[in-house]
Parts: sequence; C-alpha cells; structure tokens
Amino acid sequence: MIKKLIELSFLTALIVGIILLVNKTGSISPETLTVLKYLGLGALGLMALGIVAGTILGLTAIIMGISFVKSAAGFSSRDDRAHGAGGFIGEAVGGAIKGALSGLGELKSLSSRHVEIALENYPYDSFRIKALSGDLVLTGHDGPGARAEIEIFEKAEGDTEAVFENGEIKLMTKSGKKSVIGSAKVFLPAKLTSLTAESINGDVTISDFATGGASAFKGVNGDISLTGFKNSAEVSVKTVSGDVEIKESQFNSLKTQSVSGDVRIKDSAAETAVMKTVSGDIDYSGSDIKNPTVKTVSGEVKK
Repeated sequence: MIKKLIELSFLTALIVGIILLVNKTGSISPETLTVLKYLGLGALGLMALGIVAGTILGLTAIIMGISFVKSAAGFSSRDDRAHGAGGFIGEAVGGAIKGALSGLGELKSLSSRHVEIALENYPYDSFRIKALSGDLVLTGHDGPGARAEIEIFEKAEGDTEAVFENGEIKLMTKSGKKSVIGSAKVFLPAKLTSLTAESINGDVTISDFATGGASAFKGVNGDISLTGFKNSAEVSVKTVSGDVEIKESQFNSLKTQSVSGDVRIKDSAAETAVMKTVSGDIDYSGSDIKNPTVKTVSGEVKK
C-alpha cells in the first residue's frame, strides 16, 4: 500500500509538472494554476511521507503496545523473550528506525554515481550487503567470479572506491568522509555458506543460490523476494512494511515475518516454516511445508 502511495504521488506530481510546463506555451486560468501548484506540492509531500511511512509504522506499533498484539496473536516465544520484549518487531525496527531516519536525512547532502567492480575468482564463502536507500538484487551463477553494479552516495564525486573484501562490498573514501550504498546488483557464485542482505528503503530480490549455513534478509520499507533458493540450515526473512514472496525454493528451516505485508510461498518446500504477520495475508497453498507455524493478527491464511 505504501509503495502504491509513493507511485501515485510521483505520477500526480509528474502530470502536474507537465501541465505547468505546457502553460508556458498555452494559457491556463490563474485559479486553475493555483490549484495545480497546490496539488503538485501535496503530491510531493505524500511521496516523501510514503518513503518513511514504513519505518514510522514499526515505531508506532511499539509505542502503541505491539507487545499486547503479539501476545494476543501468540507471537511471543522463548526466543523472543531471550532477545527482549520486542521480539521480531524490536529487532526489525529498533535499530532500523533510527538508522533509516538519520540516514535518509544524510542523503540530502550526498551526491550519487554508479560504479562497477569485479573479481575473476570470488575467494570468500559468504556475502553480506546493506543498502540505505535502493533496491538490492543478488543473483547466483555457476562461474567462480563476482561482479557488482553499485550506486554510491558520497560527499564529493570520485571520493569513494568500492571493493570486494572479507565477504562484503566495502567503501573507502579518500577524504575520510562517510559514503553509503544505494541500490546494487550483485552476481556471485551460487554455492555459498551464508548470504545476508538488508535494505532500509528498497526491495530485496534474491535468486538462484544454494547456501549451507544460516542466511538472513531484512527490509524496513520494501518487498523481499526469494526465487530458486536452496538452504540446508535456516533462512530468516523479515520486513516491516512490505510483502514477502518465496517461489520455487527448498529449505530445512524457514522463518518469515512481516509487520505490514503479505507472506506468499509458492511451489516451495520446507521441513519447518514459521510464517507471521501483524497486518497481512499468509498464503502457502501449493507448497510442501511439513511443519508449519502460522500466526497473523489481521489477515487471511491460505494453505
């Protein structure tokens, strides 16, 4: 819903801008011109609101007593209590809210550019990446090498160098000032021990990997999609505002959780699977889930 709001707001602002541009060569009444200007400003405001709405949603849930909702839905567990009363929601949004709001503010003072990096042979058995504002696309392939197309936000153009190091993409600046990863497309060897990806404001898309150890994918405002993923340990997929979609995948243990979004699992199999939402539907019809645990506060379940 939040993504639709952003898209609609952007489209409205674009249309208004085009009309105002046409006015330079035509004629629009002063009253209509005033209405269009306010409409355009309103659309831009809604678009900005939508960008941080997912993070605010998680924070509001905590403030308004999400622990009560969790309790009513049976979300509490020993594992949740061991990590504090917040459980998944505290973990998902506790640090992300602060980081997202401050981080998105930092982007205003940074410029962006796109770079490509590559290794003929990827020497690490794992990979992890975190994007501040942008989509992450990770794709596995049969070759030994690695390649990445990255959007970098930096203080001054050309200040940042991106390299593969210790199983992640590291950014090093000449000035010593901070730079961050925006969007990224990364191509890696399909067989890894673990894979970790997180985006504060953007979608996460993972496809064609086979991992032997624990893997985790997190989002605050964005969808998470897994396709052709195989794991013999545990895979955790958590998002605050966004859908979780898993297709044609196989798991030993799967944990999927969303505060505001649907969980859909298609043509997949798992020995055990925990599927939780606060506000959203859960659909795992057509999948072979041997030991499912399904919990939702407000939503339908299809199995």
